[in-house]
Amino acid sequence: MADSFANEPTPLRRSGLRRRRGLALAAVIALGVSIAQTPIAAAADTPVFRPVGAAPAVPNGAVRLTEPQADQPVRLNVELAPRDPAALQAFVTAVSTPDSPQYHQYLQKGQFAAVFGPTRTTIDAVTTALEAQGLNPGAASPDGLSIPVDTTFGNAARALRVGFAGYRLTDGRTTYANTNAPELPSSVAGVVTGILGLNDFTKPVAQHTPGTRTVAAPKGSVQPHAAQPNVATPSFCSDIKNLLSSNGLTDTQDYWEPSTLSASYAYNTAPLYNQYGNTGSGVSVGLFELENYSPDDIAAYESCFGLRTSVSATKVDGGPTLPPDMNTQVGLESALDIQTVAGLAPGVGIKVYQGPDNANSTQYLDVYRRIVNDDAVQVISTSWGLCETNAQAWDPALLSTEANLFAMAAAQGQTVVAASGDSGSTGCYPVGPDNSSLVVDDPAAQPNVTAVGGTRMTLPSGGSSVVQSTWNTPGEQPGASGGGVSQYQKLSGAGNFQSGVQGAGYSNVCAAAAGTTCRQVPDVSALADPGTGYLTAFGEDTNSQYWTIIGGTSGAAPLWAAIMALTDASGSCAGNGAVGMVNPALYQHANLLTDVTAGNNILDGSGYTGNLYSAGSGYDLTTGLGTPKAPALVEALCSAKAASVGSSFTPVTPARVLDTRSAGPIGAGGTLKLPVTGANGVPSSGVTAVVLNVTATESTDGGFLTLYPDGQPRPASSNLNFVAGQTIPNLVTIPVGSDGAVDIYNRFGTVQVIADIFGYFTNDGTGYRFHTSTPQRLLDTRNGQGVTSGQATPVGTGGVFALPLTDTAGPGNTGPLAGAAALMLNVTATESTDGGFLTVYPSNVARPASSNLNYVAGQTIPNAVVTPVNGSAIDFYNRFGTVQIIADLFGYYSAN
Repeated sequence: MADSFANEPTPLRRSGLRRRRGLALAAVIALGVSIAQTPIAAAADTPVFRPVGAAPAVPNGAVRLTEPQADQPVRLNVELAPRDPAALQAFVTAVSTPDSPQYHQYLQKGQFAAVFGPTRTTIDAVTTALEAQGLNPGAASPDGLSIPVDTTFGNAARALRVGFAGYRLTDGRTTYANTNAPELPSSVAGVVTGILGLNDFTKPVAQHTPGTRTVAAPKGSVQPHAAQPNVATPSFCSDIKNLLSSNGLTDTQDYWEPSTLSASYAYNTAPLYNQYGNTGSGVSVGLFELENYSPDDIAAYESCFGLRTSVSATKVDGGPTLPPDMNTQVGLESALDIQTVAGLAPGVGIKVYQGPDNANSTQYLDVYRRIVNDDAVQVISTSWGLCETNAQAWDPALLSTEANLFAMAAAQGQTVVAASGDSGSTGCYPVGPDNSSLVVDDPAAQPNVTAVGGTRMTLPSGGSSVVQSTWNTPGEQPGASGGGVSQYQKLSGAGNFQSGVQGAGYSNVCAAAAGTTCRQVPDVSALADPGTGYLTAFGEDTNSQYWTIIGGTSGAAPLWAAIMALTDASGSCAGNGAVGMVNPALYQHANLLTDVTAGNNILDGSGYTGNLYSAGSGYDLTTGLGTPKAPALVEALCSAKAASVGSSFTPVTPARVLDTRSAGPIGAGGTLKLPVTGANGVPSSGVTAVVLNVTATESTDGGFLTLYPDGQPRPASSNLNFVAGQTIPNLVTIPVGSDGAVDIYNRFGTVQVIADIFGYFTNDGTGYRFHTSTPQRLLDTRNGQGVTSGQATPVGTGGVFALPLTDTAGPGNTGPLAGAAALMLNVTATESTDGGFLTVYPSNVARPASSNLNYVAGQTIPNAVVTPVNGSAIDFYNRFGTVQIIADLFGYYSAN
């Protein structure tokens, strides 16, 4: 019975709704409560330790040196799992897929932590565990996914039970690394995905080629051009054009400048400027960089093309210190990125996020974390990366940390584009040990990133149509379009935007299970060949400003970023929302890209002797779907709308369907089968998914629960994470198996599980559709909001608080949420004087024997709640003590 929850340990904080793939259920739950949280009880005096992650592999050829000095400072980031990784990715799929009812219903700025980030109690538990080991952790990042720790190697070794060693790598760098996996108390180890900063093997590199041809323009010889009207394509200054011509360099043959690039049939962005006045105004592009840039280079470029594009810099972790330099090429990548975006989308705002020179993995990821948490740009472009096998081997926490950050970006509606690499099908070339193996680059291979490959593009003399082929330059400085099959990233279910798409040469190198495929790279492509590359202002001395022609997929990525910015700025997207994680839409509109069918990406000199990969008709592993055709692609991406059909929801009177405390807990690695159809108001057939409020309690170890359809393979994800001894609830939407059952898997220790059912989904159209609403507070008993005369607050033992449903967000806005069948609420209990629980239910029905959230005295805990509406009020029942209640409305279900 529900009453047995009265004296449970402190639950984890909960404020997010779980949404499974393909279901029209909102997951936009924000917590608007600014009150202190009570940490969980301290772990045992002699905790059991468990490894977190793995030790890094030592790069081939590394020479072992002495370990770092014990008093030498080191910065660590303790990375935490989202509270429900499966629900996070399901939400990303829902808001990114054009045929989803939730298409473009992104999280609002600052909502991620409350909806998908680790709970406050989880963060506090990990912080307390670190402190107990003698470390001094800082405040968690805004997303809640990372806890910084500034310490020394000696303290880190003792606290995390690791050894350290120094190494000299074959590239001459002196590095360090942990010699074994770090260990944490088992009570929190299950919620920690890895610890960054224990080694510095990884070194991301820019994916550009060296400047191939450079000319010097005497300072003062170039006359500034007036800024062009917003409806005009940027115009190339004759001074530089003539200078290039005198050096035998011709536009469209040896290089492409913005006006010819935008006017070419290949991209054809010019009509966006000239016919629609779209220059990207109102949209911001964020550039990921690990170097400084020269403002003089940017000024020279803007002066030549008559631009006034706003460019600003944000330094992360202190930022870079080395000045731009032609000889070392510091600043070349930044110049290329800034100028490519400005030239093709002159009205955008460009925000350059700069990490330290020679950044380690901690600093590298801190830059992405800052960009995503700032949420100040709609498009993110990165031309830096490393081959994914080295990333995984040298820093086992890197790929998973990136994945969480890019999922957060997608959930917020940010588009991320990344260069696919310049080493063809052998992504680790020239850095060993797998420099002749088929490998793709990271972060391009991340599923929530759009990977951009490279092409060669020329305009034949006297011709009107460009000729495109796969970029592949042999010689002393070879380069080719990065592409292939990921060994680590997989796509499955509704989130598999590459379903039915298989490039020639594909193989199951990621060991994908049935119904799952390995991520293929690239998705799209653009100009990258330095032989027909980008004209860039880079480098100066006392007398001259230099202009150089460069290439690489690091030019192709910002080109796509510019086109995505133009897309977001278009009139259609203004009404339907930013394109966000654009991969599903791109694969649906492959006909609006130019299919590149010639060439291969077998890199000259790599040592690879096979024949993979070649371009061909349709998707391929050299140029992906092809190059963009604007404005048709822009219009198609913006005109896609959320589907009006799909799963519909039917609420039921809440009922308890599982309580293992009467029969015994689920053991470590154990699975419990739970039939959910054919009872409690749920039909025996036609049900696609059910909504359960699942609570874990009396756990003997830190771990997680995974819910999945019975009869299907268990996914590598979790629905509910907990530490030892906690009680934590979570509202879960889970598909049912063909037999009407779901399975519940427990990873570590033993745990008691309670489940209450609140509704079900069908595809027959008989249920209700979800409608989002602007978040609004309906009730706060602390200050009287929603409290009518004569109602007692706080709510006492056995008390029932009736909340009238005065409508401000429901269908028709004509009274008590007319037509609403159920409400989506975030309910918070706080200032409780005793352990107990809340039950939320319609005011005109008997109180159900279930609970929505459980708490101990003094705790503040929120949870997502779906409650049916059968009248003009809903009731909040409190079992023990007194408690203050806060309720926020985020949406409702109705037939309209």
